[in-house]
Amino acid sequence: MAKVFKRTNRLTLNLDEGGRLIAVDLLKILKSKYNYRKLSTITGFPVSTLTRYLTGRTIPKRSRAEKLLKNLLADINISSLIAQNIEGGEDYPDLSRVMLDPNIIKVLGAHVLNEFMGMKVTSFLSLDLLSIPLASYLSTATSRPLHIIANEPIAFNGESIPIIFTEHGGMHAKSYWLVLRGNRRRESILAIASHSPTPPFFNSLMDTLTRLKHELVGIFMVSAREAHLKKMNLPPTLKRSYILLC
Repeated sequence: MAKVFKRTNRLTLNLDEGGRLIAVDLLKILKSKYNYRKLSTITGFPVSTLTRYLTGRTIPKRSRAEKLLKNLLADINISSLIAQNIEGGEDYPDLSRVMLDPNIIKVLGAHVLNEFMGMKVTSFLSLDLLSIPLASYLSTATSRPLHIIANEPIAFNGESIPIIFTEHGGMHAKSYWLVLRGNRRRESILAIASHSPTPPFFNSLMDTLTRLKHELVGIFMVSAREAHLKKMNLPPTLKRSYILLC
């Protein structure tokens, strides 16, 4: 199979075509809201250059992709965008409209890349069902493997590892499955979640990753609960990022 992406262990926009295309995806979303002149003002790029990007005649080079991404994100109030599309109460917001909307996924993908740019990330891990579309988008765009958390073991060319934990004062035992692709090397993993995971599950996951000699280098959550964050075993070296805090 032809190599479309340049293999790299660093999650940076300047090393793969997919990362640059995420910036173009974001540009296309804003084009539905603004005309070329307004986009030129926002991005600092001439109309002729933006036209070439939007029509697919060319993609931005390294420095231009980073500038384009940062300037476009500066024009988007992501917190407001998410708040306008959630339902339910403040403690347990329903994020299904957010996490299943293709345009919002592209905005969130650009935000995550900008947040974790320059960090060593070799793979992504989806922590819940709703985060799979976003994690898949990032995995595909950056040509990095995707791991998932499943309710049951999955048979494939890899590993399904049980994550066992207790909740409600240790009265009830639960288990999920960490589905990892077949690989013996040490992974530097960026976790993606719609909500902050429950502390018992997350702490058991951290113990499992440590035992397997993998490292969780970052976690992105669309909505995080402060009470959960205080009880999660977050290493000092782990970068955390979220949009809403409840």
